[in-house]
Amino acid sequence: MVDYKYKLSIIIPMYNAEKYIGICLDSILDSDLLKEEYEIVIVNDGSKDKSPEIAQNYAAKYSNITYLSQENQGQSTARNYGIKTCQGEYVWCVDADDTVSSQVKHVLDILSQYPKLDILSTWLKVVTEDNVLVRTGGADNIYNKLISGREAVISGYAPGSVCGLLIRKDFILSNELFFYPNLTHQDVELSFRAFAYAKKVYFLDETIYNYVLHSNSVTQSLTKRKKYIIDNIKIYESFVSLYLNFEKTDIELSNAIRKYNQKALFGLVFSLWKNRNEWKELGINKEVLSILEDKGLYPLRGNFYSIKKNLFVKFLNIKSLLVN
Repeated sequence: MVDYKYKLSIIIPMYNAEKYIGICLDSILDSDLLKEEYEIVIVNDGSKDKSPEIAQNYAAKYSNITYLSQENQGQSTARNYGIKTCQGEYVWCVDADDTVSSQVKHVLDILSQYPKLDILSTWLKVVTEDNVLVRTGGADNIYNKLISGREAVISGYAPGSVCGLLIRKDFILSNELFFYPNLTHQDVELSFRAFAYAKKVYFLDETIYNYVLHSNSVTQSLTKRKKYIIDNIKIYESFVSLYLNFEKTDIELSNAIRKYNQKALFGLVFSLWKNRNEWKELGINKEVLSILEDKGLYPLRGNFYSIKKNLFVKFLNIKSLLVN
């Protein structure tokens, strides 16, 4: 059994975040967390601005802040680096341009109350740069009760941001729950995979994380949208492997994962049809459908758990309607 130095490790991947990293770090340092309870691990992902200098100044000032650096390899690799080197029993991924709540310590009390808890899930608060509340969000599951990850998935858990999750490091290591590199929507893939394997999870109906909407993150170019869609295909492939992995040992869990994946796949192809005129110039539909065909994910097959969807699939499987 590993004797961890801290109860919590906060992993912050950082790339060109000179405008935000100080605000992020201050929100953590000014929270009610005791210094001896946590560490902050900043992983510089090849930044070209002044953020490394800012982060190193914080690391020099605070003994519980560690600064690491790597060549630019993406957020996934930076997070994995931080997770592998951190000294905390639990891992919490925080993005460099977001902030945390001032009231966090009670979350550690819950972790102490439930030894060997694999995942603690909390809510996220979406705010503007002026701290105006836009919305709150979290998993729609049983709150303030200890359940298994299996129960959560079967009851309809929808994967989302890992920034709302505190995950036990031993659980991560024993199940090799690391982020896949270069995935735009890496959180969805990792969180669903983690819940499928978790024995003990706890859903807390409180918010400890602030997702900040910055002016440069509101809009998304079609080129980025194209990568986002293609990356989703990689996630669907991962989920296929996941439900096949449980097919012989837990058919109910396998079917729940398959159901989620089928609905997500339907949503992707439906979006190709819905946006076919806008995306035509970049050839998004043609390229995405080609990849789906190569992966055996198109034409759509199987049950889509809705009479309307099962009928509409016949329409969506007419390829000429999506590319012309």
